[in-house]
Amino acid sequence: MAQRRHRRRHDDLRAKERNARVRRLAILGLLAIGLIIVSNKTLEFFGVGNAIRRTATILNIEDRGVINVSVDNGPLKRAENELSLYAGDTIVSSPQNNATLTFFDNSSMRLDESTQISIKESFQGEASSIISVELEAGTLWVSTPKLATYSGSITRSISSPYLNVELPTRTELVITPRSLAVFSADGLGVSVIVAGNDQKIIIGEGQQFTLPVGGEGIADLYAYRKPLDPSQLQSEFVEKSRSVYAGSLTPDNIVVTGGEDTKPKNNIALTIESPEDGTVIQSSAVKVSGRIGEDVEKVRINGYLANINKEKSTFEQEIVLPDEDEVSIAIEAVDSAANVIGEAIRTVIRDRKPPEPPVISSPAGNGDTYLTGSQEIEISGTAPKGAIGIEINNYRLQLFEPGDTKWSYLANTKYNNYTLGENVYEVVAINRGGYRSDPAKIVIILGEGQEGIVASGTTVNSVAKPTQSAEEAALPSNTPLMPGTISIFSPQAGTEYEASEAEFLIEGNIPKEVASVWVNGYNLRLYEKGKGFFNYIASVELNTLKRGRNVYHIATRDEAGRLLDEIDYVVTFAPGR
Repeated sequence: MAQRRHRRRHDDLRAKERNARVRRLAILGLLAIGLIIVSNKTLEFFGVGNAIRRTATILNIEDRGVINVSVDNGPLKRAENELSLYAGDTIVSSPQNNATLTFFDNSSMRLDESTQISIKESFQGEASSIISVELEAGTLWVSTPKLATYSGSITRSISSPYLNVELPTRTELVITPRSLAVFSADGLGVSVIVAGNDQKIIIGEGQQFTLPVGGEGIADLYAYRKPLDPSQLQSEFVEKSRSVYAGSLTPDNIVVTGGEDTKPKNNIALTIESPEDGTVIQSSAVKVSGRIGEDVEKVRINGYLANINKEKSTFEQEIVLPDEDEVSIAIEAVDSAANVIGEAIRTVIRDRKPPEPPVISSPAGNGDTYLTGSQEIEISGTAPKGAIGIEINNYRLQLFEPGDTKWSYLANTKYNNYTLGENVYEVVAINRGGYRSDPAKIVIILGEGQEGIVASGTTVNSVAKPTQSAEEAALPSNTPLMPGTISIFSPQAGTEYEASEAEFLIEGNIPKEVASVWVNGYNLRLYEKGKGFFNYIASVELNTLKRGRNVYHIATRDEAGRLLDEIDYVVTFAPGR
């Protein structure tokens, strides 16, 4: 029995030792796993595994201008051309001086005059890369590549004290600290986050966004988004930025490959079919097209990718031209390895001459002054050759189409484009290039007298529209909210009446929403809201009617004093008829 108990104690000790060893191995395994995780995080923090490389941003100064930089938070000093800049450096452009920054991915940012930006981050990694810039003041033109030229992802962003903007590929925009205008962008567009507002919005191609002062707290930031103003495309800063960018991509020695009528073969990479070299154009855009060889993967036109039809071996792209007399267009054929295998250049001449002024033929000619008593009159004439639009006093004629030789315009007191007294009408022609002619002018006087052409400056017996009373002048002067709702039915329907009696009622129908009625600045005290009609006494005795032409300006307003509608009722009083 004693030997059996001794053997059992020995087995228990061996079992305890095995369990202890297992626990020690388990603890060591957990420690090893934890050490591996911590090590990987540490390596990741320092860029190991992503092969992060600090990259230089190249500064190009235009026309030997004055551009100052702060390197490593040092004092501002005048920069030299082609200076290499890194994260933490600041660039400041002086008035009337411009510069361009080119990043490792060929993104380009051109500074307008009096602009300050800082490079926050610029590094390239095998898996991910970052470009981050802070715009502190001024205006920046930005272009990002259409296709990545390296593997991995890249985040491009521009921030200001008010906006944080993320840029996709193929972005072209102009940005200020409070606004941006997007000319192109891949995907849905550019992502924007406003400081102090967690809402993320998208500004797509052909849209602009402007954050007003104090507008950060609005519930719907899309209220500040609107279609792009076409004048943005014509701005000198945008056109010059595009020209500088295109010039940076144009080879020093461009070789023209192929000809207009040459059919491409395997060894002919690029053939340009349009435009012909030296073509004169009037428009602000031109279509570039041609044929490509079988090894061509893409075609760049002034740095922008063209649309390619691989099956037909053709390409085409319409580009906007800078406002210059002579414009060079550089075309490159690129293979799948990103090598340029064909190059060509075309020069086009822009006809920037404005069109001749339109001709006014009725009711009189250019420069004439015409007197009439009619409250409706047509102005008409002929358009110059090449005109695609006619404007009269900044109103574009909707019925005039390109190719039309005649135009007409209706002046009517009911349309608020024709009033008693002198009316000046300036007529301008617009051609395909967007250039405007000198104005042709005619003066039409609505008043009393013999109808016809009169000498300029002639005094006529016209009756001016009655001035508002001080009481009515204090009310809103908005555009009528319910135009065409006043109708006169007595003493005669319409807007004119010839009277011989010394006293009569002017009566009319109005909507029930009208809260007050005003005649020549006087508030009709007996009128009550909802009545649906009004009347006014025209009387010689009351001094509201006099011999000759009398104009009664009738206006209706709501409870807030806002203008609902207004008309002029003209009474010609001739006693004894």
